[in-house]
Amino acid sequence: MGLPPGSRLPAVAQTAQVVRDPVGFFVRRRDDYGPVFRASFMGVPKIAYVSTPDLAQTVLRSDRTVGEAGTARRDFLEPLVGSQSVLCLEGEAWMRERRLLGPSFHGTRIQSWAETIADVVGREVSTWPRGVTFPLRPRMQRITLEVIWRIVFGLDSDDTDPAHRRLWELLPQLLTVAASPVLAFVPTKVALWLDSSDLAGRIPGNRIARFGRIKQETDALLLHLIARRRADPDPERTDVLSSLAAADTTDEQVRDELITLLEAGHETTSTALAWLFERLLRTPDVLAETRRAVESGDDRYLDAVVKESLRIRPVLLDAPRFLTGPLALDGYEVPSGWYVAPVIPLVHADPETYADPGEFRPQRFLTDQPPTQAWIPFGGSRRMCLGIQLAILEMRVVLREVLRSIELDVTDPAPERLRLRGITIVPEHQTRVVASAR
Repeated sequence: MGLPPGSRLPAVAQTAQVVRDPVGFFVRRRDDYGPVFRASFMGVPKIAYVSTPDLAQTVLRSDRTVGEAGTARRDFLEPLVGSQSVLCLEGEAWMRERRLLGPSFHGTRIQSWAETIADVVGREVSTWPRGVTFPLRPRMQRITLEVIWRIVFGLDSDDTDPAHRRLWELLPQLLTVAASPVLAFVPTKVALWLDSSDLAGRIPGNRIARFGRIKQETDALLLHLIARRRADPDPERTDVLSSLAAADTTDEQVRDELITLLEAGHETTSTALAWLFERLLRTPDVLAETRRAVESGDDRYLDAVVKESLRIRPVLLDAPRFLTGPLALDGYEVPSGWYVAPVIPLVHADPETYADPGEFRPQRFLTDQPPTQAWIPFGGSRRMCLGIQLAILEMRVVLREVLRSIELDVTDPAPERLRLRGITIVPEHQTRVVASAR
């Protein structure tokens, strides 16, 4: 068995293509080379991709044998989330962190947060302008940040403590700088130089040096918050920070997991919500049915809307594994030391699983046997995202409360184009809408 086929274009050209048209790049590669192919990007190790549900499951389940998800993420996530993050660990260390976080994401605990999320949405929607066009994604970012602020950090957005206010200001800045496509494709050695060199620090627009400064201040504030929470434990508190501080953990572990939960629950969820409304507002029949579901309290249909939105507009491009041994894929062999990943948008558009995959049809997820093998917005196998239930609950509550409160419309019927922002796929114009009173 030989290597998968792939383009001979230089890495810089392929990087430019994927930044400009992230999903189209992979569609063209699949059409040219078949369901297994390789690609070359700046600052990224050798990587092969798969595009079908069966092959995707083979890749995801390799985390039980030769595929390491933590190692695959480490180079581009560890500078943000830290070396103790559950996202970047392997083996017993990963299992320890997973068990540490697990109780905070138990189904009963998550359901108890629904009222808090609804309150956050109500307060935010009341500030939205009426009768003018505005981008929805930044508003969703404010919602998801405050949800994390309350249920993860155990703080209130009205808190007047200077350290808390400064942390509230810094957290979205940290994620904004970290999401730059430049950081995703800069080789590690270059990134370290740009972060630490005095000369590089004077380069105009050096986003990596700015990231380093913001991260340093954020870490200091988080460690201060952790110390205060440890010094004044309260068994009645249910926030994630209090649970982690009460456990047998180091301050660095707690800090890294707080940033991990911020990264996983803020940027990705707010983008998923922006896509949810972008698709819903351009599909009038689904919007009408969704309004009826809101009025009747049909959460099952609302969940189906959320899942279909995550299918047709997944936030992440892939779910990589680093290979510690060779992996056979459809007659090819990907060598040890390579990365391998399913292309999530292509798996979600599999025509053998989804009839008319380009259509927004929530009823796909109302059947007795939903197509879970071809639905991987949260990854899969042992390394599936721990916050999947929270993300779906949050999206359902936001959907319900927004449709209860206001009317939303779009001025341009054309769908928003897909753009790459860091490792996420965002709407080109951030879902521009017009709000009016119901």
